[in-house]
Order: sequence, then C-alpha cells, then structure tokens
Amino acid sequence: MRPAPFRLIVVTGAAALALGACSPKEAAAPAAPDGAPAASDAPVTARPTQTRSVDVMVQGVSEVGATVRVKKVDMAEDATIVDVSISFAGQATGNVEMASGPTYLQLPNGQKLMLKAPEGNPNMNIRNGDTMNGRLVFMGAVPPGTLSVSLVFNEGSTSDSIIGPFIRMEIPLRAAPAAAGAAG
Repeated sequence: MRPAPFRLIVVTGAAALALGACSPKEAAAPAAPDGAPAASDAPVTARPTQTRSVDVMVQGVSEVGATVRVKKVDMAEDATIVDVSISFAGQATGNVEMASGPTYLQLPNGQKLMLKAPEGNPNMNIRNGDTMNGRLVFMGAVPPGTLSVSLVFNEGSTSDSIIGPFIRMEIPLRAAPAAAGAAG
C-alpha cells in the first residue's frame, strides 16, 4: 500500500507545494474478508520497523532571503523525513526554487541521501512573502549512532542566487540533555 502524499500548507500567498512522504512500514494483521474470522494463529512474517525521531531547532538563511527551519528528523529503515518550515522574503526576485539543484542529506561518511521530488512542485518553488510547512523525504537511512547530518539545498549554487539559493545546515541527531536541576 502506498502512503498518500503529504501537502505543505502555504501560510501566505497562493502557491501550494506538495511534498511526497513515506511512512515507516508497519506490521499489521492481514484484513479478513467481511464476516470471516481473523486468523489468530497465522505466522507473523513482518517485523515492525523502528523509527527514531529527534526534535531539533536549526535554522539556515541564504543571502537572497530564503530561510529554512528544521524542526524534527524521523529516521526509518528506508527513508529519512525532515519536518521543515521554508520562508522567502527577498528584494531581488519574486520567487526562488529550493531544490533546483541537487538537494540532499549528507552523512558523515560522505554518502548523500537524495531528496524525493515533491509532487506538484519538484523544484520547491516559493514566492516572495510565503512560508511553506511540511516534510521532506530523503531516500535512504541514517545509520544508528550517527551524531549529525548536513542538509544541503541547491548544491553548486551560491547563497545569493536569485534562482536557487545554496544553503548548508548541520543537523544534530541527538536529543537535547535534560534540564538541569530536575529533581528525581
């Protein structure tokens, strides 16, 4: 079963961006036909997939006025999903494309998990004054124990590009320490 696409909500303006999303595979009991009893002793052939989620608060800004805020990273066995808020407010152009060049998560060993092109807006075009909220899907898994990844938009471009600005952000993948002074 293929998951339904997740759509970004445009806070201002009329543009809409649809981002493809994957959800981790879930082990579910097979559905029984109407009126038939469900098999209770059927062998289990699938194991639930563990998804590791990390809340983060990281922001990257380009010289042309594009801002990317990363809120959460979900790491599953087949994909890595990054919750983002992307805004654009610049004077040089009416819109920018946040994925007109190679856009990916880079692992510490140099491997690149490429962005799955969002449905309906593969270059992630955003108009001046708009904010898009949604989930970016990167094809591949982040290995357990990885402490950080780099999120790269428009590799090979420059931060002041009015077409597709370059942004590189370091994303920590460990939970923040507990608040000091907590009684236990």
